[in-house]
Amino acid sequence: MKYTREFPRRDPARDKHPHHRTPQHHASSVDEVRVQPQPLMDKCNPLCPLFRCGKDALFIVNKPIKGRILRVAQCRLTGGDCINGECQYAGCRINSLLPDGRCVKALEKRISRLSDEELIKQIQSIEDID
Repeated sequence: MKYTREFPRRDPARDKHPHHRTPQHHASSVDEVRVQPQPLMDKCNPLCPLFRCGKDALFIVNKPIKGRILRVAQCRLTGGDCINGECQYAGCRINSLLPDGRCVKALEKRISRLSDEELIKQIQSIEDID
């Protein structure tokens, strides 16, 4: 005796009902999310969404450290922890990684912006010294 199972057929009227369709506004809201760099101090962070590995050897694991579960970047090539921007295969999607492993976006945040008045005062003080 052969066992056959019949699957219920799709009802085309059900597909037209608004509750049974996926909403379109969710797909467009995902595209509008801007990804921001997440550096550690001024160094590149392998957990940053913009960090990329040229060999696709980067993977993230949850590791217990001192009783807490932390996300840690691991390298499939070496079998150990990722060495961040110092690796020869490290890269950034927005080209913010400097050759010494620092993040340009982190350095930009540390630079203070001077107002026009403060800038003119500094220029005058330099001219007075000359």
